[in-house]
Amino acid sequence: MTDGKNQIRSQETLHAKLERIVRKFGFDDIRVSSIKSGHVELTGTVNDINDRALIVAIARTTPGVQKFTLEIKIEND
Repeated sequence: MTDGKNQIRSQETLHAKLERIVRKFGFDDIRVSSIKSGHVELTGTVNDINDRALIVAIARTTPGVQKFTLEIKIEND
């Protein structure tokens, strides 16, 4: 059984992990927020649809992400 503090730590860890991966791919304008355990929101702007698709792939393949919400705008759209 986990307590509330462990859940908060795991949310922070997931948030930090996903943000680190997103930055590694060069998406400095993307922000990652924790909604609740396993659920994150990504917001910001990317250059094109391919960049948005890469963000989706990153979120889907990051261990611990069970659900994600995208508020990503395409710059030239």
